[in-house]
Amino acid sequence: MRVARIAALRATVSGVVFALVAACAGGATAVPLPEQDSFYAQPEGLADLADGTVLSSRVIETESFGQPLPADAWQVQYKTIDNHGAPRAYVATVLVPHREWAGDGPRPLLSYQVAEDGVGARCAPSYALRGGIDGVPSGAYAETGMIRFALQQGWALVVPDYQGPGSDLFGADGYVHGVLDGIRAARAFAPAAVDPAAPIGMWGYSGGAQATAIAAQAHATYAPELRLSGVVLGGIVADLEATMSGFSGGIAGGAVVVGLAGLDRSYPEADVAQYLNESGRGMLAASRADCVPDAALAYPFLDAAALEAWPGSITNNAELSTVVRKASPLFRPGAPAVPVLLHHAVADEFAPIGAARALAGKYCAAGIPVQLVENSVGEHGTEAMLGMPAALNYLADRFAAKPAASTC
Repeated sequence: MRVARIAALRATVSGVVFALVAACAGGATAVPLPEQDSFYAQPEGLADLADGTVLSSRVIETESFGQPLPADAWQVQYKTIDNHGAPRAYVATVLVPHREWAGDGPRPLLSYQVAEDGVGARCAPSYALRGGIDGVPSGAYAETGMIRFALQQGWALVVPDYQGPGSDLFGADGYVHGVLDGIRAARAFAPAAVDPAAPIGMWGYSGGAQATAIAAQAHATYAPELRLSGVVLGGIVADLEATMSGFSGGIAGGAVVVGLAGLDRSYPEADVAQYLNESGRGMLAASRADCVPDAALAYPFLDAAALEAWPGSITNNAELSTVVRKASPLFRPGAPAVPVLLHHAVADEFAPIGAARALAGKYCAAGIPVQLVENSVGEHGTEAMLGMPAALNYLADRFAAKPAASTC
């Protein structure tokens, strides 16, 4: 009964949100898809450029559910390294609030990672923030409201398309480079006027928290010059295998198909398709440009076992588990070098809390102050909003250099 109520509620909310967005965007000029937009084209001669180098930029108008965001905004193309080790040009959205910064010291810079959760360019946050209605439903569009709240704190934001132009879902090395080089690019982008001494924070929810954690765990080795102050991880996908199991058989079971498509694209050497039966390979081929909600709506209640080439080829396969763990913060090396807040719903059905607790323990063992906040109310979908006040307060305290509480 609880699952049915949640499913009905989500279906209703999704329908209402889509109708509101469509109504607000009714008279607006259509935003071209990234693959049809020359700004996203890959320039030549990237190999010799420093990672984080700004390549090009343009002023844009940003919105959230049809309403403009209160910030000057730019799309910034920057050089980085993708998940396959190749030099690539990624895109980030840089936003600076219209109002003057009233806090002590320079205006903070927050790197916000949305749950891009897709294998198509229309799932990217840069597209969503320009009002890309063709990307709805998407995690990126849903999180533009979170970005509004962050801007209201007076912080500058950088929102990277951390999956890159190839939409490499679960490409962990690409996440590291895309996020940290996005921060480098925002600091170097003169029109944003980010003070070199500005404190830097990182925040993400769900798949966005997964990318945030992966990048934060590599920060000290990949980009130690960045002055991080704190990290917030909400509803984190700490163990991707547990999350895929959580989706399997549920109302959003089709999300497993996009997850497998992401693994297949990001780790082609693993040949994920070999583990799928004919039906599974057909779904994989049909979903190669989907956002998670697309497949979730197309294949509700899909059980991963129904895709298996042989019993256990997906659900009990050590070789596939090795690949999945590459994108799981819990099993990746390193820990953030700064205080961390993890907030999580105890009843989270898509990111089981046991993995979040284990990640907190891993960070604690590394000597990092960790504050683990468990919410006994709600589930994965509601925790994004219920946990937001704690996230904003935590970041404000880190930017103000206040001592960090720890539950270790």
